[in-house]
Amino acid sequence: MEEISMVSLVVMIVLLAVFTLLYERGKKKYKDYIEPLDKEEFTLKEIMPVGFLIMDLSKYQYNTALDRQNRKYLKELYDPDFSEFYLHVYWAQAATYSALAVLLGAVLNLILNDPLVGVAAGLAMGVLLPYVSLVDLQKKVQERHLAIAIDMPELVNKIVILTGAGLTLQGALSKITKEMYSDRILYQELTKSMEMIEVGETADAAFDRMAMKCNTVEMRRFLSVILQNIHRGGTDVSSALKSIGEELWNSRKAAAIRVAEEASTKMLFPMMLMLFAVIMLVIVPAVQGMQM
Repeated sequence: MEEISMVSLVVMIVLLAVFTLLYERGKKKYKDYIEPLDKEEFTLKEIMPVGFLIMDLSKYQYNTALDRQNRKYLKELYDPDFSEFYLHVYWAQAATYSALAVLLGAVLNLILNDPLVGVAAGLAMGVLLPYVSLVDLQKKVQERHLAIAIDMPELVNKIVILTGAGLTLQGALSKITKEMYSDRILYQELTKSMEMIEVGETADAAFDRMAMKCNTVEMRRFLSVILQNIHRGGTDVSSALKSIGEELWNSRKAAAIRVAEEASTKMLFPMMLMLFAVIMLVIVPAVQGMQM
């Protein structure tokens, strides 16, 4: 038993030394990568030099199907010009989680004096934690799409009212972004597109960027109508947008129902815990009374 404990201690010390070495080597090399990161979003920011160096040493090429999908997600969540940077950041975060998992496995091995448990725990956490880190991207994009779906009917209605009052489509969009601005995602992206047009960018480029940042079927259809009107002119934009608006309101109702169902599901576990606590409060005194 003593021999196993000594081996476990040596293994943990070696792994800790390797982790520290990776950190020290990566700290200066990746300083410029890490400093701009948001501490609240990237909770492992301070030790991410380890992950960056691991990815660098592994010679990972970032060209798998997962990487291509994550690039699309990152272009929505961040500035598209920095999607490659954030792809490296998320993989570095995943690698850092793996390194920490190996350390935790070594600690469990030392505490429990059971190499099998330590190795199993290290491997399980080393796979699960990076997976959760990368899957978190998809969750963020889904939440973003939901926020956009909720706001789109209102935006379309505003455009219909303003164009019906005599404004051109571009004039209506400009008025919404300047006088009816909201900090919601949809309005932020529309404002950026209108600012691009005002400084000389083409409408195609500006709204293509918005389609990339708000990558939903409804948004692509909406922007198609907008671009068609800008290129060809005409007064039929209101009727087209009214039709889209009706469909969007139905989608919004469905989204609201989905959010309500998710909320009820999330409440199920706390309710079960409360029920268990109540049952224990009733059963324990009864059992103690029977023993007396």
